[in-house]
Amino acid sequence: MRKITAFAGLGLAAALVLTGCSAPADEPAEDTSSEMEMDDTEATPTDTVNSDGAGLRATLTGLLYDHVYLAGAAIDQALADGGDLTTEDVQAAVATLDANSVEVAAAVGSVYPDAEQPFLDSWRSHIPFFVNYAVAKATGDQAGVDQAVSDLGGYAVAFGELINSVVPELPAEAVQEQLETHATSLLAAIDANIAGDPAYFDLLKQAAGHMSMTATALSGGIAANAGIE
Repeated sequence: MRKITAFAGLGLAAALVLTGCSAPADEPAEDTSSEMEMDDTEATPTDTVNSDGAGLRATLTGLLYDHVYLAGAAIDQALADGGDLTTEDVQAAVATLDANSVEVAAAVGSVYPDAEQPFLDSWRSHIPFFVNYAVAKATGDQAGVDQAVSDLGGYAVAFGELINSVVPELPAEAVQEQLETHATSLLAAIDANIAGDPAYFDLLKQAAGHMSMTATALSGGIAANAGIE
């Protein structure tokens, strides 16, 4: 079990096959000119692979995957350095994690510029709760563990309300549920890391995998609200 002494702050691709059959020699070929003219006037199908909505979903998925792995790496490095947040390695890990937060907020801000900073402020605020949890868990402070879990639960509620205020198509409760899943899965990985359990790596992968659902929910609601495809 790892010990620390002090710790604070911290698609779908579609293929269209066209087949042509010539008319038998003893029958006159059908005049398809009118059909061709009709086809020419048909609306061009929406590209659901390269659309703005698909791009937003892909961007958020990648960034949220990174968020979990970078958070795991930062906490792991802090534990390795005995909880000293001033070491060069920990500072570098924290800075990289924060840069990811800035990128997530920028993705949201690309559609809602006025919401970018409030989103960033809110997103940044939940990261120290994971830090507090890791400290308490590593030092056997059950009261601290309970407080951190409570703080993460409160954050999920507040974040859901924030997103719903910008994107009414996303129910606050649905966003809250996504964040609670994120917290539960990442806390399980932290537990395994502190205990020196090799299952940590698989649990961290599972925590990252859950973020695709969050990205899909966010991008779908944003696309519906902003009228993008």
